[in-house]
Amino acid sequence: MLTAGLQTDAPPDAPLMTWDALPSPEQLAADTSADDGFIAVLERAGVSLLVTTHPGHVGAFGGIDGRLTAAFTPWKMPCGIAAAGERLLIATQREIIAFTRSTRLAPHTPARPNYYDAIFVPVGSFRTGECHAHDMALDGASVVFANTQFSCLSRADGAASFVPLWQPPFISALLPQDRCHLNSFALAGGRIRYATAFAASDTPRGYRDLPLDAGVLIDVEANAIVATGLLKPHSVRLFGDDLYVLNSAAGEVLRVDLPARAAPVLAELPGFTRGLRALGEDVLLVGLSTLRVSARELDLPMTRRHTRLMAGIVALDRRTGARLGTLSLPGAITEVFDFVAVPGVRRGTVQDPAAPDIGIETPAGSYWMTAGAPPGPAAG
Repeated sequence: MLTAGLQTDAPPDAPLMTWDALPSPEQLAADTSADDGFIAVLERAGVSLLVTTHPGHVGAFGGIDGRLTAAFTPWKMPCGIAAAGERLLIATQREIIAFTRSTRLAPHTPARPNYYDAIFVPVGSFRTGECHAHDMALDGASVVFANTQFSCLSRADGAASFVPLWQPPFISALLPQDRCHLNSFALAGGRIRYATAFAASDTPRGYRDLPLDAGVLIDVEANAIVATGLLKPHSVRLFGDDLYVLNSAAGEVLRVDLPARAAPVLAELPGFTRGLRALGEDVLLVGLSTLRVSARELDLPMTRRHTRLMAGIVALDRRTGARLGTLSLPGAITEVFDFVAVPGVRRGTVQDPAAPDIGIETPAGSYWMTAGAPPGPAAG
């Protein structure tokens, strides 16, 4: 079980394009591109990426025979995403929806038969309330998540909206006020070890009144701030013995050396860095976003280095930071919120829980139904 020391609103800026004005999922897929290097990284690792994007989609990207596969599912305000085994979780502002992977239903997907090799079918949800869950991790039948609105790490298990597990030492009360923008955590051996926040602030949305470089890295077990001076940090991760964090507003990937009190820059990238995963021992994947309206007039390091920012995912050499390849999202997609790598899938998709076609996955069989209609034949 994941553990942490127990201590007992403003929504994101409006995106550049509204959800209902976006191109169709088919057009978005056609407009998504990746270079040969990025596709080769996916193929070598044998994975597809499931990506939450703003405004309003969950994307699925893989590689087959040197060609990119892409699919988009419309989704209003997707937030954090997590996966383990056959299970997938996707958060919205108010709930976390659970999916299971189905290879039996995939070839019978009504919208595109005999195309997908896996489809993620909704099977349950945790109704958390307006928490804006950021980083998440599966923990048995429950989920641990960065509860950004309540400035704490929490567990959702279906018995309560959420159970607070830990709050930063500078947070005096758990209220839905997004006091410090707590947004990510790193795991080691089943324990929560580190977390990031935009500032050590304890007033409603207090981080907004502090300098951009007020971001902090927190040692959860020691219950202490161990690094300061970060610019809107996200996605702290432990890969083996290496600790990484994204210095997001600088467009940087940092490798943190706590004993040396140093965090050298591994890579400088043309976008707001958010979302970080490792593929094997050698590759890092980093999500990139363009700037929200409120950040465009700020004198950010990334805008001084790059005349054009992008939304997509970059593959880096984990040791040197050299760029191995790039996935570029269409211009209508402005942000990558988070993503996961799922093994054994080359051409996948996620089913919209509100779609009229309903996928049903059981140990005894799989079925497609249409809302309000009698069930059709079993898919497998």
